[in-house]
Amino acid sequence: MCTDRGTAPWLAERGVRVLEQPFVAHGNMATAGGCLSAVYLASWFLVRLAGESAAREALAYVAPVGDDTYVNRVIDVVRPYVT
Repeated sequence: MCTDRGTAPWLAERGVRVLEQPFVAHGNMATAGGCLSAVYLASWFLVRLAGESAAREALAYVAPVGDDTYVNRVIDVVRPYVT
C-alpha cells in the first residue's frame, strides 16, 4: 500500500506492508499516497481509458503555474502500471 509519511508508521504497526513509492497498480487495483494521490489515480484511469494524450491534456489544465515538469512527472509515475 502507498500512503503518506504520517500514516505509514500507523499502518506498518498494524501489519500493512507500506511501499516506499507514490503509486502502484496491479491489474485493476491501484493505490497512491500523499497529496498527489488523487492526481496519480485519476491520471492512471485516464491513460488506461482514454490514452496518454487525454491524460496529458487534463493534467496540463490543472498544472501549477510555473511548474513545467508537473505533467511529465505524473505520467512518468503512472506509465509503468498502465496495461
